[in-house]
Parts: sequence; structure tokens; C-alpha cells
Amino acid sequence: MSKRYLLFVADAGLSEQDLKSLEKLLRERHDPIKVIPVNANHAAVIVKTSNIVAARLREDGARLKVGGKDLRCILTSGAIGNLKRRASGAAAIGEIPQ
Repeated sequence: MSKRYLLFVADAGLSEQDLKSLEKLLRERHDPIKVIPVNANHAAVIVKTSNIVAARLREDGARLKVGGKDLRCILTSGAIGNLKRRASGAAAIGEIPQ
């Protein structure tokens, strides 16, 4: 089973509780899931999952609501470093480079 990483960005910073709620929500719908916070951008989170689940998340419109914050899936990649760089750059310029 291949791994896939999805970059989600919220409309506001995510707290520890938001991250736990997100992981719980995603695990209930799609397992296996691992939520990885992006230290340089507190509104961004990377979700590690399988190719199959990643495709489902993208098909679902990739919009989630956690703790009153809207999250949307911006990018998908097979390499976590690529998404971390883009999320970190986004914190500096205010948007995710495509």
C-alpha cells in the first residue's frame, strides 16, 4: 500500500484540540490516518494516508470543519518534504504556491 500526503489549510490557526478532533474525525471516516502539524504554519496540517483514502478525501470535496474552522485540501504528494516546504512558504507570503 502506497502512502500519500495531503496538505490541508484552515482559515485560522489550529490548536492542539483542533488537531486531535481532526484526527478523530478522519479516523472515523477513513482509516489509516496520521495528522502531522506544520510547525512553520499553524493553519496548515499534513495528513498521511494511503492512495485509496487520499483519493476519497479529494473526491469528497476535501472540505472539513473542525473547531469552527474550515479546512480544505490544497495539495497532494507522495513526499512530505514537498508539502512542508510549500506550507512554510505559505506562512511567509500568505498563500500556498501551486
